[in-house]
Amino acid sequence: MLGHINNIWRKELLDGTRDRRSLAQSLLLPLILGIMAAVLSPVMTAVITSRQQSSVTIPAQGIEYLGRELIDTFRLLDITLEPHAGDLEATIRSGDEAAGLIVPEGFSDRIDNEEPAGLILLTNRTSGGIFGGSFSVQRLVLAINSYNQLVSIERVELRGVDPALLVPVELESRDLATPEQLGGFFAAFMLPILIGMVAVLGGLFIAIDVTAGEKERGTLEALLVTPASDAAIFFGKLAAVFTMTAVPIVLAFMGFWAASNLLPESVTKGAVLPIGVIFGAILIGLPLALFISVVLMTISIRTKSFKAAQSSVGAMQLFVLIPIFAAAFVLPTESTAFLIPIYGPAAVVAKLAVGATLPDNAILFGIISSLLAASVAMVIALRLFNRERLLYSV
Repeated sequence: MLGHINNIWRKELLDGTRDRRSLAQSLLLPLILGIMAAVLSPVMTAVITSRQQSSVTIPAQGIEYLGRELIDTFRLLDITLEPHAGDLEATIRSGDEAAGLIVPEGFSDRIDNEEPAGLILLTNRTSGGIFGGSFSVQRLVLAINSYNQLVSIERVELRGVDPALLVPVELESRDLATPEQLGGFFAAFMLPILIGMVAVLGGLFIAIDVTAGEKERGTLEALLVTPASDAAIFFGKLAAVFTMTAVPIVLAFMGFWAASNLLPESVTKGAVLPIGVIFGAILIGLPLALFISVVLMTISIRTKSFKAAQSSVGAMQLFVLIPIFAAAFVLPTESTAFLIPIYGPAAVVAKLAVGATLPDNAILFGIISSLLAASVAMVIALRLFNRERLLYSV
């Protein structure tokens, strides 16, 4: 049986590599995806960081009621108030501006008289697209807190009280993220998606070609009259599909690592992604690719033409990406959650990327989840992969 499997595997690989254009697409597209993902990770980090650090301009009404000290505090934190004429609330509601500040009449007088005074901040979180524009509420809050502390110190000094009594606790913040963790910040989101996309796209063409494609060309009948059993034919074809999926996965991740390490330091800010993360992602990705290969073949077996198979497997990408996105936003807290197919392996890769401590057996559970899912899918596929159904299924 192993001899038959080997012969069919070699035959399918030879047939699949004869089309140079399709072969180039199968190998180059994952490599390009890996490089693009590597470039996007630091670029997205740089975009968000630059927006957080860029100057903030806020349209405001009633600027004349602000005291000089508060305006100077805003300026120190690179916040500029721009006079706004018209209906400021309507401007914010329409999304033309991300935020606006209203200073009530008599604001500075209330401060001087040591009376409570308030500012009104109008915001629209939908303004500015997915990154929320250039407005930073946190920076405005920091400016107000700095001003409050300044005024409070002045008031207690006038009363002969030590200003240190106003600050019983001081918070010192230290960012302990390593360069490896910074390098994996967006990689934790990009790498699981890359696994899913390449695992589906890498084996999609050949999975359809060795099943529905051969039905359509009428070449499947010749294979069925050979001494090879139905199981040998299936596993030989599966080996070819898995091979054509595994190679793009390796290329995609090595391309990701190479591109991320070739980027200038001005882009990466010294953040690096260890090669061990890439090897771990490949280790997790290959069993997942086996599971997806079986599913692609199982779906394609039930169709009679290449075009019909393409339509049938179109939803496969969505089927894979939904649990991957779930893993990006909701990481598992229990080790057993890594046994969930697709979700578990994606969560392992996400944790590896940021250098997080993995629970005991997490990698093993991620691999087992894919192998168990692939085994179940194989049982289903083998029931469908018999001579009568291959020739007469609709």
